[in-house]
Amino acid sequence: MNLSTTLGNFVNKGRTAIAADKARKVDVDRRAAKTMMLMALCLAAVLPELAIAGPWDTMGTQVLAIFTGGLTRTIAIITVIACGIAAMAGKLSWDWAIKIIVGIVLIFGAAAIVDYLIAAAS
Repeated sequence: MNLSTTLGNFVNKGRTAIAADKARKVDVDRRAAKTMMLMALCLAAVLPELAIAGPWDTMGTQVLAIFTGGLTRTIAIITVIACGIAAMAGKLSWDWAIKIIVGIVLIFGAAAIVDYLIAAAS
């Protein structure tokens, strides 16, 4: 075997591996989409007040209360404490810490951000 044949085989194996990886990712994406749709249907069946088509304001207020309520606040506090413990142990990935903090700011500051944008657009 010469170098060009060996290199050609290596390139073909790489292409095959990339194609298989793409096919696997598409399959995972399809399964994730199906799972999310099933979860949404189960949520609508379990919570009949969310399935009612009439009072959108009430439903929106309930969803907002879920995302900014006491449990979410407690989870955010515990997450920040976990980041502090990981930082003390030298195991903190600053990439994750920044993502967590930005997520908390966006969740709890969403109402203020939207109000600011609406006021700026007026």
